[in-house]
Amino acid sequence: MASAYIFSSPLIKLLSILFISYGFSYFIAKKLPKGILRLISMLGVFYALFTVPWYFPSSIFLRGFTSFFISWISSFKLVLFAFDQGDLALSNTFTDFVAVAVFPLKIKSRSSSSPSSSYSSLLRNILLILVLSTIIFFFRDITLSFSTLCVVIFCDLCTMPQFELIPLINQPHKSTSLQVFWGKRWNRISSNVLRETIYDPINAAMKRYLDDNNGGFARVLALIMALIVSGIMHEIMFYHMTCGMKPTWEVTYFFVLQGFCMALEIGIKRLWVRTLGWSTPHPILSVGLTLGFVLTSSYWLLVLPVWRIAGMGCDL
Repeated sequence: MASAYIFSSPLIKLLSILFISYGFSYFIAKKLPKGILRLISMLGVFYALFTVPWYFPSSIFLRGFTSFFISWISSFKLVLFAFDQGDLALSNTFTDFVAVAVFPLKIKSRSSSSPSSSYSSLLRNILLILVLSTIIFFFRDITLSFSTLCVVIFCDLCTMPQFELIPLINQPHKSTSLQVFWGKRWNRISSNVLRETIYDPINAAMKRYLDDNNGGFARVLALIMALIVSGIMHEIMFYHMTCGMKPTWEVTYFFVLQGFCMALEIGIKRLWVRTLGWSTPHPILSVGLTLGFVLTSSYWLLVLPVWRIAGMGCDL
């Protein structure tokens, strides 16, 4: 009976989907030429990662959590990997590959592991297998078991020398502009992956094809496109959290608004400082205006939609 339960456990099914998806990417897709061919070969992986939040019908938190870290961030990391870029391309082992793909970690160095570190890694893996077996046997609820497993693995990974934790926020109350707030201080995980997958390629392409010598137009367009993509990905998160409810597009409007206001801010700064030669506003004023705008717009387009869906469960 116990073995039958273990192999029919929703947690085992979910972990199997994840390991098959990442295993295919690391062991098979990696052998294909980098670029479009490798990306196309991983379409099934992207679909599998999109379905992960549905395994938590009773928890809006875990649907949102897995939608962000697995359906969005992990998929974008795999897109970079398809072109042999990003931290996944630096992973020397399958364990490192999965850790970086799932958690907010990046590879600190490419140094080869010593025999002692390999022995330590083996002991860690044995311990984690024992923990996993215990969780599956005693915790029959997938929400509790998955949450416990993620906490245990994440705490273990953070102690490994090859990984560096990516901070989620960096003192957002000190943001003197929208550009600083969204680019450097708020949600560093998504801003980093959006910069690598959307902003940098569009910025480089616009400079090359439009002969944008000073790069001003290219940067503004790349910035707006990155925020539009961010809005769409947030809509997908809300889609998962609301169990497939039709999008209202309020979240996309929010990020589109932030993008255009950021472009306007850049233009005003250029006129204010470079053209007119005036000094920049006092930090107290710029911080107040930045945070006031973000808080006001986020209340109407982010907070209110979240309140409307709070406590929803999926009837799956």
